[in-house]
Amino acid sequence: MRRGRNCAAALQVVSALPMRTVLLALPVAASTALALATLAIDHGLAAKAGEAAQSFGSDVISLRPGVRVIAGKSGSVNTLTEDDAQALRERLRGAKNVVATRIEDNVPTSFAGRSGVYRVFGVTPIWADVRQFGAERGQFLDQTDVDTSARVCVIGQTVARELFAGQEPVGQEVSINQVPFRVKGVLVSKGASPAEGDRDARIVVPITTFYNRLYRRLFVDQIVIQATSASHEALARLQAQIQTILRERHHISAGQTDDFTVRLPEKIAEESRGLSRSVLLLLLGLAVISAVVAALVIALVFQQAVRARRGEIGTRRALGATPSDILGQIWCEGLSASVLGGVLGVILGLVAAWALANWRQLAFGFDAVVAVVPLLLILVASLAGLFPAREA
Repeated sequence: MRRGRNCAAALQVVSALPMRTVLLALPVAASTALALATLAIDHGLAAKAGEAAQSFGSDVISLRPGVRVIAGKSGSVNTLTEDDAQALRERLRGAKNVVATRIEDNVPTSFAGRSGVYRVFGVTPIWADVRQFGAERGQFLDQTDVDTSARVCVIGQTVARELFAGQEPVGQEVSINQVPFRVKGVLVSKGASPAEGDRDARIVVPITTFYNRLYRRLFVDQIVIQATSASHEALARLQAQIQTILRERHHISAGQTDDFTVRLPEKIAEESRGLSRSVLLLLLGLAVISAVVAALVIALVFQQAVRARRGEIGTRRALGATPSDILGQIWCEGLSASVLGGVLGVILGLVAAWALANWRQLAFGFDAVVAVVPLLLILVASLAGLFPAREA
């Protein structure tokens, strides 16, 4: 009964002093909302990273040009060739497929007065299986297209939407860098990735056509190796073989850095997170700081309140209230403000997480541990009210 009366008295004080209650609740709300939004971003990015790695292929290793330092300056240098790809096909043990790819960004493309710039890939037919990027409508490239350097292409969903505006693209003729191409098919949708951007804003042409009719350059921009096994050990062995073969072919001496970059599936997944771990830790650090600030605000406000209410406290003591009654009432006041802040923070955090998920096209959700966060912050904030309450 005494505890019930103490809590009832605390609620009367809280409702009678709305400005003080809001002042106490806001820091708790801010720290709770920030923590929930941060953890929601991390959950969404982790889910998207897994999707990106699965989309790229859990058994796929990507080779790209490396970085070299020349005369004190670092820069990208491309030394990968189709001969390198052929050597990897012949010498790698544990590789199912090796695919060389040529890539050009921001290629002007037009159809019937509509135009845009897109990423163009020069590939072979096996690329569709290795990258899990086949045709949704029409057909993908075949070996005859490669052998004859055919002016045919397969376009992404974004390209189809922007250039054709509802018309059927298959069979139509588009201009790619002022060269006419017949649209043979439309790629399956892959969506956006922080590491690759809009993966539907791409055009695929035969690799020989890319070289003979669009961009006549010697080097390839990417070599993709599909392993026979997706296990970490198998991929690590394959990576070691790749480095040995290419260092030998490129005449790289011991102690010199590679002039190529090997990207394993887990590295691709990490790059696809978009936000780094350091940024997420920074946001969580801000949430912790907000919680500390909330505790300090509650402690300071209640310390001042206790000093200002000495007359009231003395009257209650004279009427028979024990020190534990006074302590319980003041602690209930702090707990009420903390719970109000926690509820408000959960609402704000959910709204912020939902908005960020829609903006970044992330999965909206939380891990189970997130449910504990508001409770911990409420507990910390309410405990902060105990110290000034003891002065009463």
